[in-house]
Amino acid sequence: MEYIVYCDESRHAGMGHHPFMAIGSMWMPRAEKHELNNKLRKLCRSVNLYGEVKWSKTSRICLESYKQLVDFFFNEEALRFRVIVVNQNKLDLEKYHDGDEELGFYKFYYELLIKWIEEGNEYLILLDFKKNKGADRHKTLKIVIENKLKGKAVIKDLTIIDSSQTPLSQLCDLLTGAVAADWCGLSEGRPKTDLAAYIADKCGYPSLRTVSPLPEPCSKFNIFNIRLS
Repeated sequence: MEYIVYCDESRHAGMGHHPFMAIGSMWMPRAEKHELNNKLRKLCRSVNLYGEVKWSKTSRICLESYKQLVDFFFNEEALRFRVIVVNQNKLDLEKYHDGDEELGFYKFYYELLIKWIEEGNEYLILLDFKKNKGADRHKTLKIVIENKLKGKAVIKDLTIIDSSQTPLSQLCDLLTGAVAADWCGLSEGRPKTDLAAYIADKCGYPSLRTVSPLPEPCSKFNIFNIRLS
C-alpha cells in the first residue's frame, strides 16, 4: 500500500508560551487522496467556507460549518488521525537536545510518525511549512526515519507543502489545533470549546485530554501523550 501523510503542529512556540504543544498527522491511502480532497473542497463550498480552514479561525459564525468538516473526517473510512502531545514545561533541551529547541521538535515528529509506519508500505509525508533555523531539518528527519526502518518500509519523500492549497492538510490543522487547545485549557462557552467537545464526543472520549490506549495504525483518532522524565 502507498500512503499519504499530512502533518501539522500547534502551540509549538516553545517553553514559556504554552504548556503543551501538539504535532498531528492525517493518514490515507494515496489512491484516495485526489477524491478525498475534491470531496472536501465541495463540502467547504456547500457550507460557505471559501478561505483557508484553520483552528485559529474557529468562531461562532463558522462553528457549524467546522463541525461538518469534523463529520467528514469521521465518516470517511480511509482517513485516520494521530497526534502527539508534549508537555513543554518538562523539556530538558540541554540534556537531551543539545540546547537546540528545533532539534527537539523534530525528534518529536519522529516519534509521531515511526509508530504508524508499517512494514512493506510506501509513504509520502507532507509537512506544513514552518520557518526553521536549519533549512534541512525535514531532510534529516527523513534520513533518521529511513535508518530506523532499514528498508522494511519506503519513505518516497518527506517534504514541505503550503497547507493553504490543500483541504486535507487544513483538516489536519483543525484537529491538531483542537487537541493542543484542550490540553492547554479552554474557557467555557467559547466556540473553540464547543468544537473540541464535539470532536471528543465523536471519538467517544470525555475530552481531547484523553490518551488513547495503544498507537495502533488501524485506530481512527489516536492521541499520544509522550512521557518526559
